[in-house]
Amino acid sequence: MKAHKPTRKELYDAVNRTVEDLIDHDLKVLFCGINPGLYSGATGLHFARPGNRFWKALHGAGFTERQLDPSEEYELLERGYGITCFVARTTAGRRTVA
Repeated sequence: MKAHKPTRKELYDAVNRTVEDLIDHDLKVLFCGINPGLYSGATGLHFARPGNRFWKALHGAGFTERQLDPSEEYELLERGYGITCFVARTTAGRRTVA
């Protein structure tokens, strides 16, 4: 199930929010992002903004059989992969709340 598209207010309210790490014991790979964007903060999902290349690259590199949607991020744990961020809090990047 795909996550809902955040409203402008939800994006605004996501400033300085955190996104929970997706980590388990005995991971094969731990992917580390710089910090979550507002879209991720609003949805609670890693690399959630439509058009983010993480999920496409993950599939293209052979980590997954198909391109996962951010709402399917927990499937990564089943494969022994996790996600964390270098900085936990969200920030507005080049793209601001539109």
